[in-house]
Amino acid sequence: MKKYFLLFLAFQLIYFLHLKAQDCNECRYLSPVFDSVTVSTVAFGEGYNIDGVNQQLLMDIYEPYGDTSTKRPVMIFAFGGGFVQGSREDWYVKEVCNHFAKAGYVSVAPDYRIGIDYGEILALQHMRIFFRPMQDMRACVQYLKADFSELGNNYLIDTSYIFIGGASAGAITSLMTAYCDKDLEMAEMGDLAALDDLGGFYSTTGYYPNYTWNGCATINVSGAMINADWIEAGDVPIISAHGNADDVVPYGYGGLGGITFGVFDLQGSHIIDSVATAKGVCSYLYTMEGQGHPSESMGLDYIKSVVYRLSLRAHAVLMNRSFCCPLSVDIEGDTLFHWTDQAPVSATLAAGIANDNGSATLQWCTIPCFPFTDNGDEITLTPDTNLKHVMAIAFEGGCEASDLYIVTDTAFVPESINEYEKLIDFLVYPQPASREITISAELPVNSGKQLRIELFNIKGQSVFAQHFSANKKLKTTIETIEFPSGNYLLRLKSENEVLGTKKIIITR
Repeated sequence: MKKYFLLFLAFQLIYFLHLKAQDCNECRYLSPVFDSVTVSTVAFGEGYNIDGVNQQLLMDIYEPYGDTSTKRPVMIFAFGGGFVQGSREDWYVKEVCNHFAKAGYVSVAPDYRIGIDYGEILALQHMRIFFRPMQDMRACVQYLKADFSELGNNYLIDTSYIFIGGASAGAITSLMTAYCDKDLEMAEMGDLAALDDLGGFYSTTGYYPNYTWNGCATINVSGAMINADWIEAGDVPIISAHGNADDVVPYGYGGLGGITFGVFDLQGSHIIDSVATAKGVCSYLYTMEGQGHPSESMGLDYIKSVVYRLSLRAHAVLMNRSFCCPLSVDIEGDTLFHWTDQAPVSATLAAGIANDNGSATLQWCTIPCFPFTDNGDEITLTPDTNLKHVMAIAFEGGCEASDLYIVTDTAFVPESINEYEKLIDFLVYPQPASREITISAELPVNSGKQLRIELFNIKGQSVFAQHFSANKKLKTTIETIEFPSGNYLLRLKSENEVLGTKKIIITR
């Protein structure tokens, strides 16, 4: 009897794992469906750097371990560093590449040449500062296409789906590669003769210069262009994220690092998105409210939530759908997942679809990926502390829309500080927070001048209180670096009246 019972358990386990793999496979390209990746390094070109040395260019190629697909999309993600520092081995580059590889992409982290010769004429030097990385990005794409066509297709890629992207200077490089595609455009920056010793505008540093360097879409994290008007009707989609308090690469218009150079001033993601939309180029911009330039201080969970939003739009491109349609989906309510030290409690989320024609299909995914009960527009999960995000994807015809729900580590809020009826709407950002949070509100006329902010931990204990004077507008910052990671409730009061509450997350 014991033998048969063990066999029964084994079959049950195999059946469960099959269901899990089956569910997760449907979330390929959205959620990490592979447990690990392999990384190999290959040389794709060479070119003279700022020191006059012929530099070999390498790229790290991340592949999902155990993947059997023979046509995989490529996600190129270039490092940042203001064109003077940075590396393909920077921690956030590895994080992004690992995420996309585990989701089923082939991820690529390339070198590009950096450095500034401060002794040279500034105008000439700055043309080359932008152009060297463009040449190197072109070479990276060309190598991938050459590998597919004549080197044995070692990475099993689909050359129709190569995303060109990066962060900061890497994003600038990606945007310039994709949309500064005519010599007359770069001539707006100065004399093209400055590029002659590098091979001329249409040159690359690649070993396979006869291949094209176009991609299927551009990934832009806190990047910019010299002139957003280089974007033209028919160009590939742009998927962007940018903090509106960025003082390194402008969200709107300004100089790199806050330094203005006249003709070399930059037009950031907000302008890029506006110009692209006006010209009929599909564009998405996730504005990171109150955030500056990307940094580790934002918290890894926050950085990942940015990457996941970009993943959702990239998924639409892979499915040959547009993310710029009227179709929309929203994960409704303020439901949080609940668990304590005892047994977890299941939770249900609902998605609302709008602007459809009555035939939209809804797909759910979780990060990390594991089985759930799907009832069409609702899902029910019994989560654990690993669950971080839930995605809802709606599609109809050639349109795709999506929404991302961020899960808190716990949702236990004692009755003594249950959320009050919200009397005013106010902002608390960034979320999750790491070093500080900013509270911004429009206050009612009768709020009075004496206001109070209170912060409670999940045990209902007050951990912070501050009195301040304000009239109709409130904007204040609280340092959170000394608070332990976890979930908190922030309450805004005027005398004895509660004006509103917000649940916030603090991470390290």
